[in-house]
Amino acid sequence: MKKSPTFTTKDLTEWRDLGFIDQTQVQAILSHLSTNSSNSEQTEARFGFNIISIAYYFGGFMILFAYTVFMGITWEDTNAIGQVVISIITLVLLGGIGGFLKSRHYQHAGGILIFAAVGIVPLLVYSIQNAIGVNLPHDYAGFYRQISDSWVPMELISITVAILVVVFVRYPLVTLHIAFWTWFVSMDIVDYVSGDVLGTGYEAAQIVSVFFGFGMLGVGFLLQKLLEKDYAFWFYLFGHICIICALSALTIEQSGILGLVYLAVYVTFVVASIWLQRKVFLVFGALGIYGYLCYLAFDVFDGALGFTFGLATIGLLIVLLTVAYQQYLQPWLTKRLQPQAIA
Repeated sequence: MKKSPTFTTKDLTEWRDLGFIDQTQVQAILSHLSTNSSNSEQTEARFGFNIISIAYYFGGFMILFAYTVFMGITWEDTNAIGQVVISIITLVLLGGIGGFLKSRHYQHAGGILIFAAVGIVPLLVYSIQNAIGVNLPHDYAGFYRQISDSWVPMELISITVAILVVVFVRYPLVTLHIAFWTWFVSMDIVDYVSGDVLGTGYEAAQIVSVFFGFGMLGVGFLLQKLLEKDYAFWFYLFGHICIICALSALTIEQSGILGLVYLAVYVTFVVASIWLQRKVFLVFGALGIYGYLCYLAFDVFDGALGFTFGLATIGLLIVLLTVAYQQYLQPWLTKRLQPQAIA
């Protein structure tokens, strides 16, 4: 079920200025919302770029790193049964506290802890495999460093659990696990099918990452079109990270057509940011174009002073033209395109 649209006091002010509602109605709406808020158990601060959100993310990812990356360093010193017990207790504890906080209307605090709990699922699966005697060629720390088809069952189980959590808990951040582990699956499966090609070089891995990244962007696009809640963001972000890392290594230092392909991809991302209304496309598009221009400045033109001044001048003109557009052209277009009032 899609979430109902929300609005802010800024929206009310805008509607009043446009004549949709008057000041009396604005005050009545604000009074009604204030009364409902005081009678509600909702006490969590609005989620956004603020100290509350930063603290949530910092704490949640600290737990995740502790039980994934850092736990793997010393995990083999614990006996197999102990590994399973510790994993289960931690997962249940985090999930239980997260569920309790969500029930008390701390949606994001609870969601972050559930996100951290889901991140421990691979550790639990590995520990169970280890306890029942499954022969794994690497220790748990190798999960994040070694490409191997032996990880595929663990990854598929973890992805399935994450999907179920997204369906029942409906917290978008959990989709980051899905994207991350699906990337691992793609690398491990291609390694198995290609006969360990990825174990001898990184070019095949980079090609896989590029295609995977575009696949993640496709998933994000579908989710953006089909769902009102923003489940697309983390697929967009992870897809862009995969593409910019792998495509840079494959093309940006290549002469000729490949370098132009790289530039064309990131110019397309900038254009797509307007069509999709997603800042993440604009940010990574700008990073890609900036990276290509830096390559031209330092490698192709060997730091030529004229190129540097020319590039700086173009950047300055872009900024000034944008200001001029907002100051002069945009009001003119708005005035011409706005429907005329009927007398």
